[in-house]
Amino acid sequence: MSPLHERLSWLLATLGAALGAVARRLATPPQPAFIGHHTYVPITEPERLPPLSPAQWQLFWNRTGRALRRVAVLYQAWIAGTLQPPRPHARTTREATPQPRPSPLRLPRGFAWLNHRAPEIVPAAGMLDILVQEPELRRFATEVPRAARLLRPLCHALGIGPPPELRLPPRPRKPRPPRPPTSRRPSPNDPSLMFRDWERPFIRGIWKKHGRD
Repeated sequence: MSPLHERLSWLLATLGAALGAVARRLATPPQPAFIGHHTYVPITEPERLPPLSPAQWQLFWNRTGRALRRVAVLYQAWIAGTLQPPRPHARTTREATPQPRPSPLRLPRGFAWLNHRAPEIVPAAGMLDILVQEPELRRFATEVPRAARLLRPLCHALGIGPPPELRLPPRPRKPRPPRPPTSRRPSPNDPSLMFRDWERPFIRGIWKKHGRD
């Protein structure tokens, strides 16, 4: 087992232990969390963050565990030189009358949302912060964008600024359509119209009321 594979396994185990501590803590008020030079202080009443339901914690654990195990599999194939290209996704046609679906379970989307709710996660966040700075993992993420896509949500949830190799490429801006040329209508003060000074207020009022055409 390679050192990077071992670190991914340790990260998954640390996250599992941290989530177990969160489950035991339940309604206990969280404590400030420290990661590097940043301090994450929980918001107190009356602006306290809404707690996550057990189903949301389970969803986070399922997604994170699946993502880290997938990253480990991709890394092993990358090291062995047996990595297969990603399969193209086949588009499925939707039904003409789709059935109503229940509202999907969602996780918070704010940066470092997990640190403010679970200070037990801090050791795992520190491990991931060190891991994403490893030259080997950065090279792996550059050559295997699928791995970077799997690690980005976890970095976002734990408040870790990912290195450039894990960031999304900037979206190209759509070119703005050229503005149609506008024909500027003359003003009563235009000397080419040869209006007299006493005529200009009357002409301006007529144009304003009835238009210039």
